Amino acid sequence: MRVGIFGGTFDPVHLGHLILAEQCRDQAGLDEVWFLPSYSPPHKAPAGVSRFEHRCDMVELATAGHPHFRLDRIEKELPPPSYTAETLAELHRRHPGDEFHLLMGSDSLPDLPGWYEPRRVIEQAGLVVVPRPGVMLWTADRLAKALGLDVSAVRLRFVACPMIEIASRELRRAVADGLSIRYLVPRAVEEYVRERKLYLRG
Repeated sequence: MRVGIFGGTFDPVHLGHLILAEQCRDQAGLDEVWFLPSYSPPHKAPAGVSRFEHRCDMVELATAGHPHFRLDRIEKELPPPSYTAETLAELHRRHPGDEFHLLMGSDSLPDLPGWYEPRRVIEQAGLVVVPRPGVMLWTADRLAKALGLDVSAVRLRFVACPMIEIASRELRRAVADGLSIRYLVPRAVEEYVRERKLYLRG
């Protein structure tokens, strides 16, 4: 099975995430997309991230009814912080017959050589990349050179996707300011945020 791995904090998950996941699934011929909320993001302070279970609940609500989307809580079961190389290794151990592809925006691609053990990431997964406005596209050749690999080792595919400029941090700020997030997140996620009183100040 060809599986897209979509990692992130998803705090909260929004329509931009869902559109990206669906376009990548469709255009890259993926059988499923697995959403992996990061349990302990290496680039974010724990105090600045909502509880893992809240973020998982919101992903579950957002993806309910889509037969090819699923939530995977694997990163909670791994030693922190949540490194992509280690997560992929565990996914291969649990699902040895599956082929994995990381979903990402082109703005994240230049950062990949600075990730924890980036060569292991490339060895274990293909890359399905959505171009971002104003971001120069890194080719497979450029990424290979940055990692000291042969270009044949890099499986890189770009997909076209509507540019939905929604940022989770702006949604959190909007909720804190008493503003509406309707039509920016699925209705069930909007209700979850309201009922749990997430992102309110104080």
